[in-house]
Amino acid sequence: MSNESSIEPTTSEILADPSFKKADLHCHSRFSVFKYFRRANTRDCYNAPEDVYRMAKERGMSFVTLSDHDSIDGALYLLNKNPDLKDFFISEEVETYFPETNQRIHVGVYGLDERQHREIQRLRPNIRELVPFLKSEKMLFGVNHLFQNYRMKNVASAYITELLEMFDIFEVLNGAMASIHNRMVHQLVTTVKEHGRHISMVGGSDAHTLKHVAKVFTVSKGDTPAEFLESVRLGDCFAWGEEMRFRDLISDIYLLILAYNTDARADFASPLYTASDKTFQLAGRLASIPTALSGLPAAVTSLNYLKQIVVTKGISMRFTKLLAEIRPGPRGDDQ
Repeated sequence: MSNESSIEPTTSEILADPSFKKADLHCHSRFSVFKYFRRANTRDCYNAPEDVYRMAKERGMSFVTLSDHDSIDGALYLLNKNPDLKDFFISEEVETYFPETNQRIHVGVYGLDERQHREIQRLRPNIRELVPFLKSEKMLFGVNHLFQNYRMKNVASAYITELLEMFDIFEVLNGAMASIHNRMVHQLVTTVKEHGRHISMVGGSDAHTLKHVAKVFTVSKGDTPAEFLESVRLGDCFAWGEEMRFRDLISDIYLLILAYNTDARADFASPLYTASDKTFQLAGRLASIPTALSGLPAAVTSLNYLKQIVVTKGISMRFTKLLAEIRPGPRGDDQ
């Protein structure tokens, strides 16, 4: 599946044009921790930052970034090892919430620094405090996988209307999401844009294993990371690539479990962990084996995938009514 915005990618020749640059704006490294079992030292990804960088470059990315969960440690690690990198910039995937409903939103923040990261982490529990800070800093930020965490008990029109007021950048192509999800986000954002709103549409692989890095990316112009990101801000960009198949998602879950157990020796030898930490880690690894064999990870992944489809189909079925309720059109600052 391919998505596009203000630039029409009609042929592969456009992608081969050296004036167009590419960057996977959503990928992870081993510094993305799996928060639900943090004490057991589980991670959402086991890719070394330098391996992610290498793979992205091998697959034709002009610029590279890491967007780990609420962390820029992987990006700083890579820059400390390679201080002369000119084609790398720091990003982060921030988990924030609407305080009244606890509705979770994932926000991609691009081109930030350590001071901004610290303040983002302080403010992130409340999206109504986080977004004003991001705007005050003139930062580049957008909504990732719009409907993945949407709770059907919330009013869809209110949810979308508020996000359209807060954000100008939307991830319309996510490599780990179902095609129907990406098509629905793209249709919504395109329709709103046609009503006069300034919106940028971006894409990223959301890769947690190396085999999917840079399979989805954002295309724009700029000879430096800063120029590239400024073009994205202006909306001179489009998303390109293809989502993973469902079997790839299942395969990735088991690859992550294998990587978790493969890391055991290094973790047990590490002076960074106490004896108590290592006991929890051992318990986690022992529990992961029968859990994997039981098929539970595949079942959970299947349910999440099914939820994406159900939620998206529900929104699709009442799309016309939804548009009437959200009243798409330019905001005051778009006129």
